[in-house]
Amino acid sequence: MGMESVPAAPRFPICASAVLAEGRHIKVKLRFEGRREECLLVRYRGQAYGYVNRCVHMPRPLDCEKDLVFDATGRYLRCSMHGIVYAPDTGASVSALCEGERLRAVALYEEDGVVGIADFRVSAVTGAVRGAPPA
Repeated sequence: MGMESVPAAPRFPICASAVLAEGRHIKVKLRFEGRREECLLVRYRGQAYGYVNRCVHMPRPLDCEKDLVFDATGRYLRCSMHGIVYAPDTGASVSALCEGERLRAVALYEEDGVVGIADFRVSAVTGAVRGAPPA
């Protein structure tokens, strides 16, 4: 049996690495599993992470009431509606109410000074990139 090459996920460049600053987020609209979704790209401890922007507690964007996704300490992602908090590097809820649940991760790449999405479940980036204003 010969080794078959595995096709690469489609790649959608999103922004320059420097634009996704530590403790900040960028939002982008995309098609994820055939549905229109909003994706959050965050940088935490130097690494870029991507998640569908929907709290596991109630189907609302994490930034639905405030244009922030990191809590005041910069250690957690926090839903602005009910305060559910998540580990930025895993998307796992650390709130007792939603313990064991996770944000839906979106696979990213970062190379040659560019952060992008490389996920088989994403078929298109459909909306402009929006970054959070300075705190």
